[in-house]
Amino acid sequence: MNKFVLFLIVIFAVACTEISYKEPQPRGTQALTKVPSSLHGKYLMDKDTVSFFEDGLRGKDKGKEEVLLLSDSIVLKKYKKYYFISYRDGNVWLLRILRKDKNGDLHFMEMDHVPDGEAQRKEFLDKLSAEIPVIRSDSHFIIDPSPKELYRLIKKGYFKDDGVSALKRIR
Repeated sequence: MNKFVLFLIVIFAVACTEISYKEPQPRGTQALTKVPSSLHGKYLMDKDTVSFFEDGLRGKDKGKEEVLLLSDSIVLKKYKKYYFISYRDGNVWLLRILRKDKNGDLHFMEMDHVPDGEAQRKEFLDKLSAEIPVIRSDSHFIIDPSPKELYRLIKKGYFKDDGVSALKRIR
């Protein structure tokens, strides 16, 4: 599988049930209209490259260039030292967090998916509900954290780097 396609799947995979959000995160913070220049450049993901530029990101899929542009359905925000990529999925939002290392590498972080097994699902939702209310709506589990609550969830390890989506900055 092409690494750019894998990268997009990592960002927006929705095959499993995952925690959703009422609005782009962090709630109440201004969306960025452009990708910050500190993120601009090429990043190596295995043997393929992903480039961040002013309006979004690009990579190649089977020799064809693919581009994701910031829009009303792909929103980039910054809070503290993290960048938040929110992606609209119907009437809810999905979230990935981008962390930039001191050496310039990028890591995408996401919350664990809600387990399929009944006992594991209950345990996961009970643990998360102890931190923040979880609303069940149709097939979605929705949280609505304040920026401080979201930051606390990051610090407590609810969002993890999957290791697959590490992007090494090309100097």
